[in-house]
Amino acid sequence: MKHRSSLLFVCVLLMVTAAVAQNPNYNNGPIWRVTYVHINPGQGDAFWKDVHDHLKPIWDAQKQASIITDYKLYTNPITDNADDWSVAIAILYPNWAGLDAVDSKAATVAAQHYGSRDAMMEAAKKRSEYAHVTASKLAREVTPK
Repeated sequence: MKHRSSLLFVCVLLMVTAAVAQNPNYNNGPIWRVTYVHINPGQGDAFWKDVHDHLKPIWDAQKQASIITDYKLYTNPITDNADDWSVAIAILYPNWAGLDAVDSKAATVAAQHYGSRDAMMEAAKKRSEYAHVTASKLAREVTPK
């Protein structure tokens, strides 16, 4: 009898967990990390050269390795203040687990691109000279029911 009540309790717990994870208004989709970057005055060419030479090839390699699903860049044509974001970089992950596992896998791809950890660190240091992150947000894509 005790075994049956334990089994019943586990079944009820699983049903409650599944019910809580669902939303009656929308279906959950993939996860976006959106990083808002401010390009320092006069540094637009340096920023876009870095995107072309380094970031885009790394994102393409991550996409090919199924680390990320997609990426998009957005420009901000109307700024609210002198330090507002210039470019938003959106990286798409299939789910929360994909986002949790990204650090080690993405670092490996980046290290392969740069050839060494020192070269990767030097590129990051140089990147901070012409742009800085103003915010980084996570958003779950949803589809209304």
